[in-house]
Amino acid sequence: MSSLSYISEEYGSNSEDSDTDTIGHGITRPKLPTPDLSKVAVVPSDTHIDDPQIHGGRSRSFPHVRGNWATFVYVNYHHQTEVVLNLLKRFETVISTKVDTCHRCDDLHISLSKTFVLKYHLISTFSSSLQKVLSTVESFDIGFAAVKVYCNEDKSRTFISLDVDPFSHKNLSNVSKKVDDVLTEFQLPTFYKEPSFHMSLLWTNGDKQSELDTIIDTLNDLLLQEIEKELRTVLIDTINCKSGNKYFQYSLI
Repeated sequence: MSSLSYISEEYGSNSEDSDTDTIGHGITRPKLPTPDLSKVAVVPSDTHIDDPQIHGGRSRSFPHVRGNWATFVYVNYHHQTEVVLNLLKRFETVISTKVDTCHRCDDLHISLSKTFVLKYHLISTFSSSLQKVLSTVESFDIGFAAVKVYCNEDKSRTFISLDVDPFSHKNLSNVSKKVDDVLTEFQLPTFYKEPSFHMSLLWTNGDKQSELDTIIDTLNDLLLQEIEKELRTVLIDTINCKSGNKYFQYSLI
């Protein structure tokens, strides 16, 4: 008997027409039917679906891509919590006369960069470069001078914000230029040529700038009252960076 004949006899035929499989020593088992997958939806493993309805109507400024991390550099403002909360409540009362729904910003901060995409494998190196350039920056004070209305670039959201005073603007501009140096090194987009440093307090969907500009004087009066009463300048001694779900903090001197 040839070797091929022996194998065929020992393990059985591979014919697709057979309704049984021979698994050796004369033992057979029925073949399982081929499953019908024609009606099964196939979703790629890296597919990410954004639903603005679960984020208060907010949409991503750029699509989710595996390995790309949304990143920005900022000053975290966690000072005078009760004072800011009181100002927020007074603002909300006035704003409600112009827009139906207004949301409080989750994290109060002052941006020092645009939101940009950073590859995952570059996060650690980028953070180290930031730490190096910021290690020579002295701590500085921040204060606020006026209320201003801003729209994001695609006009999908409108913000009620506090602009910093001129002295604070100068200090923040110096820090932002150092951040820009790192961004340039990594071939990433730098900040605006003439940045307006501000802290957003409230936001609403769509372009509502014209409606909210009609009450800007009232909001500025409320801010001035709070500045005269309790809202003071605060010392900033750290700069922050958020990349995806990673947070970094850099101490100033």
